[in-house]
Amino acid sequence: MIDPMPQDHLQIGLEHHRNGRLTQAQSSYRTLLQIEPGNADAMHWLGVLHSQAGQWDEAVHWLEQAVAVRPGEAAFLHNLGQAALNSGRFHQAVAAFEAAAVFDRERADLRYFLALALLSRGAADDAEEAVIALRQAGLLDMDSPDLHRQLGAALLATHLPDEAMTSLRTAIEKDPNDSPARYLLAVAHRKKGETNEVRKNLLKALEIDPAFSRGWCALAGLEMDGENYAHAIALYRRALAAKPDDPATLNALGQALLLTGKPEESMTAMRQAVRASRGQTVSAVGTIADLERKITPDQTGAELHYTLATVTNLTPPARIPSVLLADLFDRYADGFDEHLRDKLQYRMPEMIADAIAAAEPTRPMDILDLGCGTGLCAPLLRPWASVLCGVDLSAAMIEQAKARNLYDRLEIADLVTAMTASERCFDLIVAADVLIYLGDLSPVFESAARCLRPGGLFAYSVEAGGGERYHLQGKSFRFAHAKPYLRKLAAMYGFQEESFDLVAGRVEANQPVATFMAVLRLPLI
Repeated sequence: MIDPMPQDHLQIGLEHHRNGRLTQAQSSYRTLLQIEPGNADAMHWLGVLHSQAGQWDEAVHWLEQAVAVRPGEAAFLHNLGQAALNSGRFHQAVAAFEAAAVFDRERADLRYFLALALLSRGAADDAEEAVIALRQAGLLDMDSPDLHRQLGAALLATHLPDEAMTSLRTAIEKDPNDSPARYLLAVAHRKKGETNEVRKNLLKALEIDPAFSRGWCALAGLEMDGENYAHAIALYRRALAAKPDDPATLNALGQALLLTGKPEESMTAMRQAVRASRGQTVSAVGTIADLERKITPDQTGAELHYTLATVTNLTPPARIPSVLLADLFDRYADGFDEHLRDKLQYRMPEMIADAIAAAEPTRPMDILDLGCGTGLCAPLLRPWASVLCGVDLSAAMIEQAKARNLYDRLEIADLVTAMTASERCFDLIVAADVLIYLGDLSPVFESAARCLRPGGLFAYSVEAGGGERYHLQGKSFRFAHAKPYLRKLAAMYGFQEESFDLVAGRVEANQPVATFMAVLRLPLI
């Protein structure tokens, strides 16, 4: 089948990416590359996606191609540097961050990550260059605990323990729970032979983070210096409990066991160290699908997220959980029509019908009524319909709609699921005040574009919001959507705008509810 939609695959991919639909994002980026093989943005975002999944080789592959097409793009170079750094390509990481810093001289984080790459590479003069890069980041107003900790590490590598201590103490002042900074401060004191300060800072680091394996190893080193080998062995084992199969710790344990006259145990630890060193690889999350499953909350998590978002400033979820909506409207079904019509002065079905009529639809039409509820739209849609279908999450609402005897088919289902199963089946899709229970509308627009026949109409209403996207309203617990977001989605999925109006959808607390009402058309092939 020919796809009639001049869709913006990059923006579609970015919308999927932003909302955690990562496999769909990957598909959109790859589709764009099939259409435009040299599209640098698609290559870049594929690289970012693979980076997020810990697939560093794939990430470097796509980001290298993006940089080759647009070599002066600092963001591309930055992300290439990150992928190269995580994959152990330290020379490439340094080169990428250096180039990015040339093209964007005001970004402190580019200097910071350049310093990390230099410290990881560890070539001659790299530590000195890292100190310079970190101080430049500080001059560009970066003042985080991480910056001061890394500057302390770089100063230690340049054999300046006193200056390192100053930076590390600043890191600790900014974050008293920074156990790596405590550890590095202990290293600085050790360089100055201040054993008591070494031990004090290591114990504090381990009090903060009992799983900090380097701290246990450093304490074990102190015991080794004092020839307290039994204590050292116990501490090395604590380190391995925190970080199993660490080659350096296994090797140190083997040395300690040898000194206590346990050659067989020593040999076992040494063999484990060799095997561990051979098996070391950069850890990865897995596939992009694995990452998507990992970041997608289960039903309980989704319900908790929504509940917290209604009472705190937490970033809102993409939608109100289906089970909560179904339960709400099951309980609301019996008095639903009277409450809307009499108390809320609800006239949205009539207004949407007028807007559809103004778009001069072809008749008769196959019509899908999304979130049909008790069927308030049905009397207005039936005269236009050859087939009228309704879908709703609430079984009780569907029973009320059946009683009208106006629908040819009614289904209890999620609206996106229903549209996805009905590709090119309808001439008109109506969503009257149902999208207010969804924040992220990209799946709705995408499914509607695939569900409609060429030339078909998509009519919807949402509560009007400000900003650039959508927000969860604290009093009503419904979503409000911004005009730029709605128009962006329409353009992304290839719709033409027939009308877009600001109307009073109903009255609440004696105040009209500002509502956006739109009719979109899917172009003919």
